[in-house]
Amino acid sequence: MDANIFLEIALEDNRNEECKNFIIEILSNKIKAYTSDFIIYTCLIQLQFKSKENIKKMKEFLIFINSLNINIIKPTLNEISKVMGFMEKYNLDFDDGLVISYMVNNNIKNLISFDKDFDKVDIIKRKEPNI
Repeated sequence: MDANIFLEIALEDNRNEECKNFIIEILSNKIKAYTSDFIIYTCLIQLQFKSKENIKKMKEFLIFINSLNINIIKPTLNEISKVMGFMEKYNLDFDDGLVISYMVNNNIKNLISFDKDFDKVDIIKRKEPNI
């Protein structure tokens, strides 16, 4: 799962309801979900800068993440070293390249994200929460 799914919920943005429904699927064990520690840090940084109640929102986000039945991947140095190759091959920024690297290394084929930059990556499939 990409950061934008979590941030839709935490910041109560336009598509937060479909993201909440997707989270319900995870909580009911219908979907096995993964994210990375980097995605969690990214969300915390975004909450720090985008929310007026930043500390409160950051604490709530950590409680929320902890309540999910989600596997948190910690990228290895090997995965990080492969990021630049994905950046060059698919014209991605570092954080998207990192997502691809840990997906490949962990044999994860589907990414839940609103980021259409992932559509140009032919080794994974991007899906939105409502799909």
